[in-house]
Amino acid sequence: MRARDTSRLLHEVIHISGEFDMAHALAFVAVVALSGLSFLMYVALRALLEIFVAKVRLGTRGARTRGRCVGYTSSRYGNGVVVAFADPSGVTNHMVARAWKGVLPERGSEVEIVYLPQDPKVADVWPVRALIPNAVYMTVAVPVFLAAGMECVVAVAWIVRAV
Repeated sequence: MRARDTSRLLHEVIHISGEFDMAHALAFVAVVALSGLSFLMYVALRALLEIFVAKVRLGTRGARTRGRCVGYTSSRYGNGVVVAFADPSGVTNHMVARAWKGVLPERGSEVEIVYLPQDPKVADVWPVRALIPNAVYMTVAVPVFLAAGMECVVAVAWIVRAV
């Protein structure tokens, strides 16, 4: 496609009835922006729900075992503990308990953990304390994200209808 053809195509898209229509152009921008925001709300809500469901699954279907503290991590969110544990088949797995609360265990000391037997990479320190704060957070976040996403969809429908 040549530049001249592209220019003519843009001219036809922007101009309606031979005149530039600012209302339609602004409505198009608003519809694109609100649709994008609605999609972002959906992605954020889905990610939060997946994290919460994974924690619930770990707490309800996980197998408990004891592991050994083999090291430490540090980040801006706090200290973490690296724990090595063996599943029933004897395979050694490592997990990182991020944002450790309280006194860090000594290197070599035992730490009780829970992991999914079908996927030992999914593990956390027992008890899975994050369930209650996550449940409270989800009780607030889900309606807020749903309302924001639906408001964007309603606004898009209103703009399309009005223009």
